This record gives sequence, structure tokens and C-alpha cells, in this order.
Amino acid sequence: MNNMKVIALPASTNFTPDQALNSALSLGMADALIVGYDEDGVLVVRSSRMTCAEAVFLLEKAKNWAMSGGEL
Repeated sequence: MNNMKVIALPASTNFTPDQALNSALSLGMADALIVGYDEDGVLVVRSSRMTCAEAVFLLEKAKNWAMSGGEL
């Protein structure tokens, strides 16, 4: 058996922003990238301790995860 960590992410399309953020907070992440829209439809991006290049890398990994149907 390998030592891979398995994290169950809720597959919800009904989370409010608060619910999504609270769910993420419970995971004890080392770093985070938050992307969303404000009430006026303006793109909002916030990150912790990462450069723009690292944020793009993380977004690409997330894109690949989503395009593969949630498979790592």
C-alpha cells in the first residue's frame, strides 16, 4: 500500500462562496489560490505565498483535474 493521501472533495454545485471557503479551510492547506467573481462580475484573485507563475502552474493543474473528470 502506498502512502497517498485521499481527500474527499464535496461534488456540490450548490455551495455558496462561504460554504466553499469553509470547506477548504477544514483541509489544512499549506497554500491557497482563490478565484471568483464579485457581485459586479469583476474577477477576483487572491493567493497565499505564491508568485504569479506558481499561481498559473496551480491553475493548470486544476484545469487538468477538471478536464479529466476529477481524476488525479
